[in-house]
Amino acid sequence: MMNQHETPMGLPPAPRPAVYAASKDAGWLSKVGQAAQAENCRFQTSTSITSLINQAAADSDVACVLLDYDPRIQQWTSIEQLLFDKNVVAPVILVLDESSGMAASEAVARIAHVVAINSMELPEIIETIQHAIGLSTLVEHQFDVLRCHRLYQGLPDRQRQIVDYVVEGAPNKQIATKLKVSVKTIERERQKAYRQLNVRSTAEMTRVVILGSLHDVVFPAAKPAKPSGGLRLDSRSNGVGPIAPITTKPTNAFNSQIPR
Repeated sequence: MMNQHETPMGLPPAPRPAVYAASKDAGWLSKVGQAAQAENCRFQTSTSITSLINQAAADSDVACVLLDYDPRIQQWTSIEQLLFDKNVVAPVILVLDESSGMAASEAVARIAHVVAINSMELPEIIETIQHAIGLSTLVEHQFDVLRCHRLYQGLPDRQRQIVDYVVEGAPNKQIATKLKVSVKTIERERQKAYRQLNVRSTAEMTRVVILGSLHDVVFPAAKPAKPSGGLRLDSRSNGVGPIAPITTKPTNAFNSQIPR
């Protein structure tokens, strides 16, 4: 007799993806929970954004993360840093109050993949979650760009200079001549750069540099704008306006720009 937790092939079923939501609004969380259930997702909640992100970091299958954001008391920079540090690679739905206005524009531009309004009803929340999950591949690309940018920017000036020459195709001897140092110095600094960039070859290092150079394209500086209720973003943009209507499908605008 087949166990209820096994597939017909005798293997345990794959875990269901999880929707994570941080909010102090029990009514809102109840509706999000119903939406997650409708999408056959597990549902995890917390009243604290920090606690929620820590929970999500330990989960191998995060469908999306909903963050109830109040620009008067929360700093988007801290949220962005925590998501990166905890390696949470999942679409972020930033949940705003209709009165948030321009105060939330930077947060929308930097950490939101989809914008929701906390007055949404269940059908809209379901569609919002579906939309966010559809952006998963784009989110992976964006996280890779951010990771590569920070790795490259973390190099000491001399190593970054050497890496730039290597990516341009210059051999060690030519680089040594340009920088007026020995070839052994170039070899030593090049190996240090490999370790700091967490790469094992010139090809991998080149990919890090190219992806890192896309940072300002993928993450442009925010321009203040007033958000509207019940609308969402298809990709990171300069501020929040104009925003596509709720029925707009994801564009995956950056996919063609980012090599894999």
